Amino acid sequence: MILSFAITSASAQQGIDSLNTLLQGQPDPAKKAYILDELSYEWFYENLDSSLFYGRQAYAAFSTLDDPNGLSQAATSVAVAYHYLNSWDSAEYYYKEALSIREENQSTRIASSLNNLGVVFMDQEDYEEAIKYYIKAMEVRQLSNDTIGVALTKINLGLIFKKQGIYNKALKNYKEAMSLLEQSNQQKHVEVVLLNLGAIYNTLQKYDTAAVYNKRLRDLAAQRSSLRNLAKSYVNLANSYQGLGLLDSSLYYANKGLVFFETQNDTLNMANSLLSIVQSHLGDRKYESVIANSKRLEQLNKSIGNKEIAIENQLILAKAYAALNDYENAYSKLENSFYLKDSFLTTSLNETISDLTVKYETEQKESEIAELKIANQEAIIAEQKISNQRNVLLFLAGFLILGATLLFLLLRTKSKSNAIVAKSLSEKETLLKEIHHRVKNNLQVISSLLSLQSRYIEDKDAQALVNEGQNRVKSMALIHQKLYQRDNLTGVDVLDYIQNLSSTLQSAYGIDSDKVKVTYDIDSLNLDVDTMIPIGLILNELVSNAFKHAFPAGEGTLDILFQEKNQQLLLTVKDNGPGSTKDIEKSASFGIRMIHSLSRKLEATIDFDFNNGTKASLTISNYKLYSNK
Repeated sequence: MILSFAITSASAQQGIDSLNTLLQGQPDPAKKAYILDELSYEWFYENLDSSLFYGRQAYAAFSTLDDPNGLSQAATSVAVAYHYLNSWDSAEYYYKEALSIREENQSTRIASSLNNLGVVFMDQEDYEEAIKYYIKAMEVRQLSNDTIGVALTKINLGLIFKKQGIYNKALKNYKEAMSLLEQSNQQKHVEVVLLNLGAIYNTLQKYDTAAVYNKRLRDLAAQRSSLRNLAKSYVNLANSYQGLGLLDSSLYYANKGLVFFETQNDTLNMANSLLSIVQSHLGDRKYESVIANSKRLEQLNKSIGNKEIAIENQLILAKAYAALNDYENAYSKLENSFYLKDSFLTTSLNETISDLTVKYETEQKESEIAELKIANQEAIIAEQKISNQRNVLLFLAGFLILGATLLFLLLRTKSKSNAIVAKSLSEKETLLKEIHHRVKNNLQVISSLLSLQSRYIEDKDAQALVNEGQNRVKSMALIHQKLYQRDNLTGVDVLDYIQNLSSTLQSAYGIDSDKVKVTYDIDSLNLDVDTMIPIGLILNELVSNAFKHAFPAGEGTLDILFQEKNQQLLLTVKDNGPGSTKDIEKSASFGIRMIHSLSRKLEATIDFDFNNGTKASLTISNYKLYSNK
């Protein structure tokens, strides 16, 4: 591997030296601009600061020429360098500049610019904005039959699913992209797919499979002299070996990755390398080394602001301090990890809600008073018209003018009052979204506690019970996540929720979505949150049981039906597995007892049928549909 690095560096340097020689020959302005841009490209794989330097020079040179293709490419070179240096605003600016130039000149590279913008927003965890650009890129590429471009978009969609933890969909997109890219011999992009497949299988704790993909990446990147991906393969391999208990090999590869990323000043990948080193030291019980490297990681992450790294690092520090019997620091670090995402204090939030409630009630009364004034004035006008019948023609015009003026003034007052009320309601909706967000975060804290606890449990049955508890908490957190992400603050879209829940459980139990098909027959319903939570918990139990027991061969189908008929909700979960010989009605398991308890709350009957698999049918009488009226 050391020889590979030496050969790669020499090869790259030869290309740079050749370009510098051309540059010194005082070429014409157009040729000079292209040489500068090529230098930016060559330096990208060696040193990002140098890549940025030459990219900016190329951009300045093209700005004086009538060459939109060259200018857009130079803007992209600058953007990419800023992107990898984690300078998000500058990267976004130059990516948009490149897109604007290409759209104006109807370039064939429009999809590429759209894709780049999707990546920069995705790296900032703005997934909604990222998906918008990816979809636009996909539409452009499909229109032009760009198979490779479609594969690249699938890679990026896979990245979004990966970041959201929907691993079965991420794997599906990556494998489809891999097939397209291998057919076209696009080895550069195959490296990207291998990198992400290795990372996902590490996350799923399928370390043997992960190691296979990571070794393939290592060998391909070494063969192609792709130093950055080679270094990333080292970090991925370090995580695989760590999971396999090969801690010496894990530290060896993590340190090799760190050395490269330090030379590049690539802070994000430096942080990932350090995190792997810290985890290996923790597994090896070298707690002083854990603390020293964790503090270095903590300092480095201040400039990055990566929440996942920060939380994981705090958890590791908590374990190290606890192992050294320093429980005060252990508790402090554990507490930090749980509340990193909170941005508002509970007391402040409650006070604001209280103030706005009083304000709203006062404004509502003022609105009612304004309406009463209008009614009283209309009554006065009617009385005066009766008592002055003889002078009706004379006074009618006067009263109409007076009444119209008064009505206008009162309606304007009412309009202002209603505007204030509307503003107040908008503020309350914002606060209600924040409450849902905080509830979701607190449930995730509980889930993290359960996950942390399960790591210290050696008994497999006990560990499985804790993991089941964690899935139940996630099913409730998902409801609150859906609520704060939408304008609908008290109603849950049933189809969207059930699909997300089943996908999450499919990933959690390592079920291959290509081999176990999940079908949905679900009415378009919005259920009130108080109805959806017990239904979600019941559904979590039924789907989890199916994934655990129904598919011993790893293949089969799972059908989920949810319909409203005759003022009742019908929920059916059916698999084509071997069924069960147990009397499930008399089962003492916590999951079955919880299903029966929640069924009573919903005034529901539940039936089980074990012919041709297992079928659970729930008929719910006590439910509430969401209404925005």
